Amino acid sequence: MLDFAVVGSGIGGSCSALMLSRYYDTLLFEKDRNLGGCSSTFKRFGNHYNSGATTFAGFEKDSYISTLFHSHNVTFESQLLKSAVSVYQNGKTIKRYSDLERFIDEINRIHYHPKNSAFYTLIARINQEFYTYQDYYYSNQSIAKKIKSLTSFFPLLLKFGSYLFTDARSFLLRYFKDISQEYLDFIDNQLIIVAQAKSTQVNFLTLALALGYQFQENRYIKGGMGAIFEAISTHINLKRNCEILQIEKGKNHYTLHTKNESFDAKNIVLNSTIFDSPRLFTDKEIVSYFKKYQNYDSNTSAFMLYMQIDTNKAFDHHCQIIEKEIFPHTISNSIFVSFGDKEDERMKNSVTISVHVDKQTWNEDWEAKNEQLTQAILKSLEKNLELTKSEIKSYFSAKPHTFARFINRSSLGGIPMKKENLPFKLPSNDTPIKGLYMVGDTTYAAQGWPGVMMGVKNLERLVCKR
Repeated sequence: MLDFAVVGSGIGGSCSALMLSRYYDTLLFEKDRNLGGCSSTFKRFGNHYNSGATTFAGFEKDSYISTLFHSHNVTFESQLLKSAVSVYQNGKTIKRYSDLERFIDEINRIHYHPKNSAFYTLIARINQEFYTYQDYYYSNQSIAKKIKSLTSFFPLLLKFGSYLFTDARSFLLRYFKDISQEYLDFIDNQLIIVAQAKSTQVNFLTLALALGYQFQENRYIKGGMGAIFEAISTHINLKRNCEILQIEKGKNHYTLHTKNESFDAKNIVLNSTIFDSPRLFTDKEIVSYFKKYQNYDSNTSAFMLYMQIDTNKAFDHHCQIIEKEIFPHTISNSIFVSFGDKEDERMKNSVTISVHVDKQTWNEDWEAKNEQLTQAILKSLEKNLELTKSEIKSYFSAKPHTFARFINRSSLGGIPMKKENLPFKLPSNDTPIKGLYMVGDTTYAAQGWPGVMMGVKNLERLVCKR
């Protein structure tokens, strides 16, 4: 009888298994041979690729993720980046430097405004104060625990309450007054990276946290993002290539069924999405709980283009290209491009490109759509990065159904952080069902390393009473 069974090895699942292993007998189950879910690294045609456009942020000294990894001796090679991402827009390049003063000079060079300095100083301060606060507690398990959650966030509400209930677009227009449409488009596309929404759809606090991630430590991971998960794997009990097909709820435990085996556990931690989890259960109470959140599924997914290149040109590790028009068969006018480091033997010629799509539009005629979108991306790369087709030695793509096949999820990027989803409407890391917990980008707090790790820390508070 396991104390905890963790299903899925994405950021939330792997780090939860690592955290729980200190206190409990814990076993992590992963369907694929590669750990990390949409943040993994995989091998195809003899080359390695990062499966998604994930960046590694928030690894500062004394941060939760840094403390967790160091306490378990989880080590990997990384390189601190001076710029989180280089943004290409209308023939101009903006580097999102981590140094505040340097970035203010940079943004003024392209999108000058006399209030830029005060604005980004505010953004940096909000991020520092928000992530410094450590005493939060978030539970939707009962009315009493919701009240306790609200009380724990009271200091943050005192500091940021006005921003939480202020429309982001209204704030921008009021603050800058004469802000250009091009500048708004730049800001919206930075917000889409983190929050899956635009400034017309979120509050100002969400916008501030999204814009501020560049002021956290952003790192390049040598050997691909999967190197982090491989480092974690040496410190936990793990079953790879082991898909959980069904979970039965007993009186005081759960039984997890694979194709050939069954396992009993007192508690379950799901790293599957809130949308894909119902298929694992037959228990009506559990299925009913998950279905409460089905309308939060925005159908947002991703189209990925993976490349091997041969060029002497130097590229920043992370680039965003913003075009004037939406890319064909997508819901975005920007693409995110990640390059392997030239000194990284495993990843040096590897490129991962992503763009947001509506998964429902890719249910049919996907071969024709794949070709049209691929050619549009190649054209954009040549125009903005001067990466020619002759320098691209090979490429292949992944569509929503590709991710469904390999990691059992076709909705990617989490729940959009829209105004109607906040506050206290997001699924918590606990549930009203005894022994059933959740982590990942469709539960508290958000997507990406900083957001998901807030959820892992919250899980530790809920389970370990810390």
